[in-house]
Amino acid sequence: MAEESGKFPWRTSFWCAESVEPENRLGQQDVDVDLAVIGGGFAGMSCAYYVKKARPDLSVAVFESEYIGFGPSGRNFGAVAPGVRELRAGILDLPDPVEDRFAVQWYLGKREELERRIAEGGIDCEYRDEQLMMQALDEPAWEAMQRESEVLKARGTPHLLLDTAALEKEMALPYRPLGGIVRTAWRAVQPFKLARGFGRQLRDMGVAVHEGTRVTDFSDPGDAVVLRTSDGATITARKAVLATNAYTHHLPKAADLVNPRHTYVIATEALDEARLASLGFGTYKFVEDSGFVFYYSRVYKGHLLIGGGELTTGFFTPSTVDHDADTKTVEFQRLYDEMVRRWPQLDGVKIEAAWAGPIDMTENFAPVIRTLDTMPNVTACVGFNGEGLMSGSLAGLLAIGQILGPDYVDPDAERVRQYLLKPID
Repeated sequence: MAEESGKFPWRTSFWCAESVEPENRLGQQDVDVDLAVIGGGFAGMSCAYYVKKARPDLSVAVFESEYIGFGPSGRNFGAVAPGVRELRAGILDLPDPVEDRFAVQWYLGKREELERRIAEGGIDCEYRDEQLMMQALDEPAWEAMQRESEVLKARGTPHLLLDTAALEKEMALPYRPLGGIVRTAWRAVQPFKLARGFGRQLRDMGVAVHEGTRVTDFSDPGDAVVLRTSDGATITARKAVLATNAYTHHLPKAADLVNPRHTYVIATEALDEARLASLGFGTYKFVEDSGFVFYYSRVYKGHLLIGGGELTTGFFTPSTVDHDADTKTVEFQRLYDEMVRRWPQLDGVKIEAAWAGPIDMTENFAPVIRTLDTMPNVTACVGFNGEGLMSGSLAGLLAIGQILGPDYVDPDAERVRQYLLKPID
């Protein structure tokens, strides 16, 4: 879906240039299933995948309001961040360093599981090694980065700490970072292709995937979960998973689980070799600013992508999680201005795509994967804080015990799930 907005051609996602129509709409048909998954993003598809893998005899259905890859799963930057929210390490006091290290090592070890799923499904998603370089742009950020490196060492997070001289050997940016941390375990994918591939994988397993089916309400009287759709259909399920990301905002019974925010990105046209070289990315093609509010940039097939930063209304402004939030020209202009400030030679360059996406933030910057207090048959699987590509794709491993019961609990996964629920002071 594309929509012209001055010099910013809005798309649902840069990664999908073609129009996509929802398939297998439920319409007004009532259905009865063993497991209903609300939301067809990485987390929802992960829950459906691992439950169906464990119990092939169960009927499992995914209900996606638009189409697979419409939401953040198809709009993100394509970064495979193998761990819990890494901002926790730099700016927050961790609730339990021992458990934090265990969780980090669990996620690092499970990257092979993500790779296995991709290979199993024959998913062509451009999966590759692409490390993240997080840069310090001032002295306070560099001092904090050096402290953060010590935390990362304690966690066992693979990384390199580069001072200015070491960084300049790898990159020739037109501005001068004081140093950087390279997350050496990060990988990258084309996220829309990955999401669509996971959807095909589910269908091949016998999971019913109903796109264009918006769940507007759900209840749990105790013996089964009842879901209602905007088309008037009733879905009855023994168990349900709520994997609605920031769109949880539109479900009053669960809206307080997350705090919705929006982030914005623009992508230039493909640049010629000389202009591309002048950007100075060198060894690292994926760069973020260090700190709580940061810009991120990435070179992809000759395009420069830049996003993030503080919204014009302030970082903590809640998102309305709708079309208006997706298409705010003032935010795309803010990104353009920042791009030109860093790379003046890009002034006047054509913008090929402008897009945005909602993020489901939580107070402790960690996912919420648990049974709802008043609904024993509904498991929430939300709150991936902008790093849900990998952690969301593994969420089913953490949620399966909540869905199927204690016989399906993996002790290590349960230990991680319990840790992620701990509050941070």
